[in-house]
Amino acid sequence: MKSVKGGHSVPDKKPAIISIASGKGGVGKTCITINLAASLAARGKKVLVIDCDLGLANIDIMLGINPTANLKDVLFNDADIHEVLIRTAAGFDFIPASSGAREMTQLLQENIETLRELITKISGEYDCVFLDVGAGVSDAVLQFNLFADRNFVIVTRDLTSVSDAYALMKMVHQMFGKKNFEIIVNSVRDDTEGCKVFSHLDSICRNFLNFSLRHLGSIPYEESVSRSIMKQTALVRLVPDSLAAVSLNRIAGRI
Repeated sequence: MKSVKGGHSVPDKKPAIISIASGKGGVGKTCITINLAASLAARGKKVLVIDCDLGLANIDIMLGINPTANLKDVLFNDADIHEVLIRTAAGFDFIPASSGAREMTQLLQENIETLRELITKISGEYDCVFLDVGAGVSDAVLQFNLFADRNFVIVTRDLTSVSDAYALMKMVHQMFGKKNFEIIVNSVRDDTEGCKVFSHLDSICRNFLNFSLRHLGSIPYEESVSRSIMKQTALVRLVPDSLAAVSLNRIAGRI
């Protein structure tokens, strides 16, 4: 509880903890995470991004940051989670993970529980927390999807992306009973194609899993996206009037 003027107490605000996942890699998940966080930060929200791709972390690279410590130090070297927190130029806070660290790819359940407790503790300081989850269906990926209040799944028009996204949602649903998934369709020609991809995936889930999906929006393919990655800058800041940036800002507004 928080004390306010007059001696009254009000409940602490509950942040939105959002996992951003995908069935397969290479669908733009991390780029979308960075831009949604930057867009919300520009609206005055206090936002935290946690790199939960524990063995192949790359948010730091996409932001041009060279962390001196990361989640590995928190789990195995007794570092405080605030010691690894970085304030980004895009306006949000960021907790990096490690890349190529074998121990981070083979976490025990107790390690995952420790991470969950740490995330719960620090998330109270924010309006929104994004968990950039690794692709696939490893135990850690499934646990982070369970922990989140909202589950975003990124797909492209590629059939293997749709198939793998369905497999991810099926496993999360069967293991944890979750059925409220929100879909972002990336790298499409236009909104019409994005709606077709979403409708196809939604139809599969309704027919075989007995629940419907929510379409958060579609993001068109543009060269400006690649340029923002090369410049290690969020697209919504680098080229805010591009079609992809407008779409990302629109999706952020729906959050």
